[in-house]
Amino acid sequence: MRSSLDQIVRYLCCPDDKSPLDSRTDTLTCSQCGRSYPLLGDGIASLLPREPAVPAANQEYALAYKQQFHRAFETGDESMAWGIRETSPPAWIRKRERQRRAVFSVLNESAQPLHELVLCDVSAGPGDYTLGYARHFKWVLHCDLSVDSLQYALRRCRQMGIGNVFFLRVDYFALPFCRSLDRILCLDSLARGKDHEQAVLRQIQGALDPDGRAIVDFHHWWHNPLRRLGLLPQNFGQNRSYTRRQSETLLRESGIKKWKLIRFYQEFEPTEPRHKRLALVLPATRLMYEIESYPSAGDKSENEIRSGRLAG
Repeated sequence: MRSSLDQIVRYLCCPDDKSPLDSRTDTLTCSQCGRSYPLLGDGIASLLPREPAVPAANQEYALAYKQQFHRAFETGDESMAWGIRETSPPAWIRKRERQRRAVFSVLNESAQPLHELVLCDVSAGPGDYTLGYARHFKWVLHCDLSVDSLQYALRRCRQMGIGNVFFLRVDYFALPFCRSLDRILCLDSLARGKDHEQAVLRQIQGALDPDGRAIVDFHHWWHNPLRRLGLLPQNFGQNRSYTRRQSETLLRESGIKKWKLIRFYQEFEPTEPRHKRLALVLPATRLMYEIESYPSAGDKSENEIRSGRLAG
């Protein structure tokens, strides 16, 4: 835990004021406000802001989020996370694995070797992406607010013998990163409404380094329009889905300037010859976007940033 913390502290910041953190003691300490961030148990660091930053537009979601934010961490809690393989039907697992392969194919297009990069999943859940991709990256930051998800993923990580994943309890409305991350994932999370989506997207954009990229996805409205219109039973709860125009409006209004659309089909592999025609006529399940960072006036040059990070 200690050696890992020393290696990644340069990528972290205080979620309240975005100042650097000091890891020379048993806690992480903000160099500006002096606030200390505790290490929870043996492998999880808490980097929550002073108060939850959740937008108030969706009151039901905001209440549940605040309850999770204030939940105490208990060492040794064996609670199971949502969406784990042990309690999921085989068909659902196959769909998740298809998306994991699709996301990695986008990550693997990087001009820079992945083993030089830091990957962060800001809503990592049980770790399907973080643990599945860990061997390809220098460091992986597994971030979540849920205590259950973090402890489950940590147990799973140790069972798999993975040594380069660091677990952070964060609020993704106040991320503890400032223009420092190479690659960010936020999947199956942008489904709570415009205010929620834009708040998270702005945080992601602010966490990317000047040459960084993020992958996010939206549930596609046209994938099941009869349910969206109420003509079939609703199985999506209060979650939101979006058309391409709506999702790209969200990106644009969140300050994102460049992106690439990847259509994801969870029912089949669109790269297989027999499925290519289906992909031409059927609406995608998810609208997945690779987002490019953009430099701000205060950014260092890419060479300055790279030389500083890789030296460690």
